Amino acid sequence: MAPEQLAGSPSDQRTDVYGAGVLLFEMLTGRRPFPAVDPLGSALAMFSGPAPRVEDDAPHVPAQVSAVVARAMARVPGDRFPTAASLSRALQQARHALNEAETGVSIVDAAPPPRSAWSRHRAVLTVAGALLVLAAGLVLVWTQVQPSPVSAHSSVVGVLPFRNQSGNSANDPLVTGLSDAVVKRLASVRTLRVLPLEETREARRTVSDAAGVARTLGAGFVVDGTLQRTGQTVDVTVFLVGDDGQRRPAGRFSGDVDRLFELHRRVAEGLTATLRQAGADLGGAAPEAAPPTANQEAYADYAQARVFLERPDVPGSLDHAIRLLQGAIGKDARFAIAYAALGEAYWAQYRETNDPAWTVKAQAANLDALRIDPAQPEVHIALAVMYEGVGRPAEATDELRQALALQPRSDNAHLVLSRIRASKGDWDGAIAEAKAALELRPTYWRNHAQLGDACMRAGRLEEAIAAYRRLVELQPDSARAYQRLGTVLQAAGRNDEALESYEKAKAINPTWGTYSNIGTLYYWRGDTAQAIDAYQRAIALAPKNPDLYANLGDALQKSGQPERAAENYRRAVQELTALLAINKDDPINLAALAMSEAKLGNRTAAATAIRRAIALSPKDGEVLYTQAVVHALNGETAAACTAITDALAHGRSAEETRRSDELKTVKGCPAYDAIMAPAK
Repeated sequence: MAPEQLAGSPSDQRTDVYGAGVLLFEMLTGRRPFPAVDPLGSALAMFSGPAPRVEDDAPHVPAQVSAVVARAMARVPGDRFPTAASLSRALQQARHALNEAETGVSIVDAAPPPRSAWSRHRAVLTVAGALLVLAAGLVLVWTQVQPSPVSAHSSVVGVLPFRNQSGNSANDPLVTGLSDAVVKRLASVRTLRVLPLEETREARRTVSDAAGVARTLGAGFVVDGTLQRTGQTVDVTVFLVGDDGQRRPAGRFSGDVDRLFELHRRVAEGLTATLRQAGADLGGAAPEAAPPTANQEAYADYAQARVFLERPDVPGSLDHAIRLLQGAIGKDARFAIAYAALGEAYWAQYRETNDPAWTVKAQAANLDALRIDPAQPEVHIALAVMYEGVGRPAEATDELRQALALQPRSDNAHLVLSRIRASKGDWDGAIAEAKAALELRPTYWRNHAQLGDACMRAGRLEEAIAAYRRLVELQPDSARAYQRLGTVLQAAGRNDEALESYEKAKAINPTWGTYSNIGTLYYWRGDTAQAIDAYQRAIALAPKNPDLYANLGDALQKSGQPERAAENYRRAVQELTALLAINKDDPINLAALAMSEAKLGNRTAAATAIRRAIALSPKDGEVLYTQAVVHALNGETAAACTAITDALAHGRSAEETRRSDELKTVKGCPAYDAIMAPAK
């Protein structure tokens, strides 16, 4: 497939020219131009790597022919032959030129010259040497781009969200776009540490004056400004406020609404000049970064969409972000970071719904972003999230390293690295990466959520409780924040506190996760009727979530309804199979599949699934616990005891393990008996 087909763009005759070029490449070299283990890998190689050349694999092919193939396979349709007829003429011209050459040998009769063993070995050594040089160069680049720690207090700068003085909410996108642009332009000065807007926005909620915000955040300065629009004219007034309270005017700037990027540039220049006068270390002259789009309205849509992407827990936020990003792309079809954000939004929708249709859309958007501008760190992070989601952690890690090389202070990169480490059961690594993200962005809710998630799965429940309590402080209006806190309190056996947290979550926005956890509390208490009702409410909100069907099956089984229980276990298997089609190496989903298969009596399928899960994540307490359940259901008591012992040693909640009905048959297991013994 041609690049435009993979990206979902229109096709024409040049698309067929590309296909002919690929066929010629394969005939001349004996290999595919973009070999990979799957179509996604081929597509990413097509968009991100250099176009392959025939002469690299087949040096005997004449240069005239190689040039024709290269043009036919050009990544951009406009660089190819416009029609099949023009490609045919180019091939005929190359053939005539060769026939007239000194050798007098026609291409149709030419055979590759024999290669001696030495020439083959020399070629291999040359390639190996080139790879070694490339690897050394990458290591050198990696070590050179690491950020030096910011020691100067004056080099830490926050940007307060600009205030809309117009009194007209229609101008809010202009204000959001200006705030975002100022942060990005100041962040291009490598000697400055520019705090994210979320941090200054959060600090402003509790601190009224700008100088107090600076002191709260440990910043030397904060930017404080207003925007007012009158007709087509936009007026921006900016001050640089020090932590000592000194308020330095950075300028008043006016511009036409159709030339906002010019206005953004002038505001940033005024601020850098004022920062330099105030004693901030700005180093040498920072290169002026090109604006991500020349269309102001597209940028305003993008900036607004980023705000909605930050709150996926609010109903409708992702839908609104998608509409805004599609609008931005409609205004500028080459807006790379808007495509990356759209890919992020689509993937978030997949995580919310488990609907695989969103993964196809996410892939197309991310490939578009990569095709347009592979030098943007946001593009590499979006690709990393997609790779992570389809079970390719090595490629995800490579993308994150490229993102960090381009943007060394990216907390998002560390956050995704934390999730990747956690997927392998590397709890220390996961927690370290989450803390690295927090160090860069200490008031960003996602970073606290990830630290809590990693600590909880590692069995470090008190640390998880602390992280989630901070999350609740940062997002007191978030149902998911309270639900997360309730989950870890429940795992710690503090069930009354957990229920209180769930009730707060329900009051804000009833979610499937809250109903599911409340159902489990009822199940533990033996109130299966209430548990069944709660699980059914959860399923109504998330009909493709396999865990909910498995939970409902357990409650039905306990209430004496084995046929309905089996029906729900089968539905869990069905939904898990669909998820594993997206990521066949997800150890948690494989473990869940093993659990439901075991409860259906499918011993072979259960054993196969749990073996794969253990091989992928041998130190994950949840996976080891499932192994114990599978052994117990199969009557393998000794093996179940070993798995219980390992699970508890690797972070599995003692409270949740103690509550398991499936393990009641395990007798004489010291680790299990210890958690079942009454507290003294």
